[in-house]
Amino acid sequence: MKNKIFLVLMVLCGASYAEGVYVDGNVGVTTTQSMTAAYNLNAGYMFGNYIGAEGGYTGGSGFNIWDAAVKGVVPFPLLDIYGKFGLAYQDSFSSSNMGVLYGAGVSFPILPHLRLNIEDYAVSGGVTQNFLMGGVQFKF
Repeated sequence: MKNKIFLVLMVLCGASYAEGVYVDGNVGVTTTQSMTAAYNLNAGYMFGNYIGAEGGYTGGSGFNIWDAAVKGVVPFPLLDIYGKFGLAYQDSFSSSNMGVLYGAGVSFPILPHLRLNIEDYAVSGGVTQNFLMGGVQFKF
């Protein structure tokens, strides 16, 4: 009986990154200069199990970042590893500029449409900012 339950859980978890629309929200810190609180909202579309596109907003004390990125996913039965690469527009009190967004993360399915995310990403440009975030993703 335990083997059957384990097999069903592996199948459900491994097929969780199917094609479709998703949104996620994350909270964390920017680790570049000091540990400042930050938050992030993304919306995206997966074109199958391995590649997607997303747009997002990251905000915190004194900065706003808008980004568009390609997301590559390597699915495993109990977790997925993903990477992001794209462009970002940074707006802060002192300057505004374009930069590059890059990062990686791990996603854990907890229900068929709900996942927990942990990610580390950076935005380079005038000032490179690094973010460590954790949050929830909902797939429609």
